[in-house]
Amino acid sequence: MKKINNILVVNTFGIGDVLFSTPLIRHIRENLPAAKIYYICNRRNYDLLKNDPELADILIYEKDDFREAYGNSKIAFIQKMISLIGRIKKLRIDTAIDLSLNHQMSVILALAGIKRRVGFNYKNRGRILTRKIDIAGFTDKHVVEYYLDLLRFLGFEISGDNRLRAYGSPEAKSKIDSFMKEKGLEGKMIVGMVGGGGKSWGSDALYRRWDSANFAYLAKKLIGNGNVAVLLFGTDEEKDVCDNICKETGRDCLSLCGKTTLDELVEFMKRCSVVICNEGGSLHIAVSQAVKTISIFGPVDDKVYGPYPPSDIHKVVTAKGVNCRPCYRNFKHDKCSHHDCLSKIDREEVLKSALDMLGIN
Repeated sequence: MKKINNILVVNTFGIGDVLFSTPLIRHIRENLPAAKIYYICNRRNYDLLKNDPELADILIYEKDDFREAYGNSKIAFIQKMISLIGRIKKLRIDTAIDLSLNHQMSVILALAGIKRRVGFNYKNRGRILTRKIDIAGFTDKHVVEYYLDLLRFLGFEISGDNRLRAYGSPEAKSKIDSFMKEKGLEGKMIVGMVGGGGKSWGSDALYRRWDSANFAYLAKKLIGNGNVAVLLFGTDEEKDVCDNICKETGRDCLSLCGKTTLDELVEFMKRCSVVICNEGGSLHIAVSQAVKTISIFGPVDDKVYGPYPPSDIHKVVTAKGVNCRPCYRNFKHDKCSHHDCLSKIDREEVLKSALDMLGIN
């Protein structure tokens, strides 16, 4: 392995994908104790990474901003591109680990003068990388393992702890401590629920959402079985989902949809006894905090995108006898009319798992 002083990790995807790269960060540090590690992510993931003690700095790349600039003015687009390339050049990066699957990003890294650029060649998008692994998608193993393959490709030693990591902040901790006290939640068993699907699928998010009525049913049953309170998490766009669950549930159910930053969500997850959620970024934040989870997987393959590493404290629930799942493969989803992979999930199975995890008989 050639000497590496400054290394840049690039991942401009969603929350889960960024968390899947945190074992990679750890192994970079173990193999290169003196190197500076930098990261490029999108704007919404900045709060997820800003407290990581291994990162020297974080740069933001928002693809939509570049698209908007290009649509408004070619000169504005070029200026934005030059600005980003200039910032990268100042870091004197000698190696980039490009997880973006984005040809534009590989061009930016090349123009920034990075000599060693390693990543995936998906649909020939990585053609100007200096070293690449050809892939058709993420299909036969967990995404974390695909990411670590790039380090193995460079000759890094990979062994030991591959847990996901996310860090809150002192400010977030203080804020959540005050919230718990103000709402009388101290001493209660907190069940976190995520009834939405995050932003990654956009308008197709309904294809990864278990019906909100099922979450409301679970919330009512759990609150009625002990010293339990339910906190609902989600994005601004999912407020209606959270409000519907709260309306059905009533007391001891609080909606925090659209009210938390990602570092605050990390701190909230730490306080949960169990998190019940659709697959997505919030699941992996909970996993990163070693919190018990029950996750609903419909079209997405849990072997590729599920809790990592697998553990007895993480239960994945899928529909029985639905042979067409998983249908999300190679970054494409086969839309269907029946949604059997979600509608046929037994909510009583989920309830029993939650009661067992909470120690409620």
